[in-house]
Amino acid sequence: MKKRDNLKPSNISWFGDIPNEWEIKKVKHILYEVSNKSETGLEDLLSLSQYTGVELKKDKKKNENDNLTNAMSLVGYKIVNKNQLVINIMLAWNGSIAISAYNGIISPAYCVYQFRNNFNPKFFEYLFKTEIYKAEFKRKSTGIIESRLRLYSDQLYNIHCVVPPLDEQNKIVDVIAFKQKQIQNLIKYTNVIFGKTNPKTGLLQEYINTLIFNLVTGKVDVRDFEIPELDFETKELEEFSYLEKVEDEIVEVETNIENE
Repeated sequence: MKKRDNLKPSNISWFGDIPNEWEIKKVKHILYEVSNKSETGLEDLLSLSQYTGVELKKDKKKNENDNLTNAMSLVGYKIVNKNQLVINIMLAWNGSIAISAYNGIISPAYCVYQFRNNFNPKFFEYLFKTEIYKAEFKRKSTGIIESRLRLYSDQLYNIHCVVPPLDEQNKIVDVIAFKQKQIQNLIKYTNVIFGKTNPKTGLLQEYINTLIFNLVTGKVDVRDFEIPELDFETKELEEFSYLEKVEDEIVEVETNIENE
């Protein structure tokens, strides 16, 4: 990957220059809100986190006795399909926005958006979660105090977006996935050697955040970047997998001693 040349002004005061091949479009030309409601409430219940994105609520249950929700009925909850964008309008400014990998339903307090043709939804998830877009979401949100801010669709639609050609959107998403996989392997490797670490903090997270920003804003050119296979690294890690079991056993013994 190399620094991008041949830039042009974006004419967005808070964004800066963009590659010559990229366009500027308002969000309303990229996606639109959908509000289909569940008639039975029997679909999989989903949740949204600024850290982990859209998840199946049942996967977060700690035990079988946990309730998925305190709601009396899920009839009327909003239907979400794969590759749709889900936004918590009260926390969009804090990154509570993600593309769903699942079909299901979610609280009617959230907004659901369908992408138009020739856009890669995942690219825009990465773009919208950058600090400059979260700041713009905050500026466009309405409310007296921070805890009362709301980003409604009419404000969202008028925000300007940088839009690479579709093939470059796809390439950027692929490169980010590759780099995230590298980081996950590195974290797994260092966990085995040095003990558990928190992947949300530290230099590794700072690195991936900076990389994503540089990719989705056009600072780095990935068009000629060859994505290598990670099979070799995965096999290397498998050689250390027995150490994880040993570490877990040590933790279990220490816990039992403390509880005696």
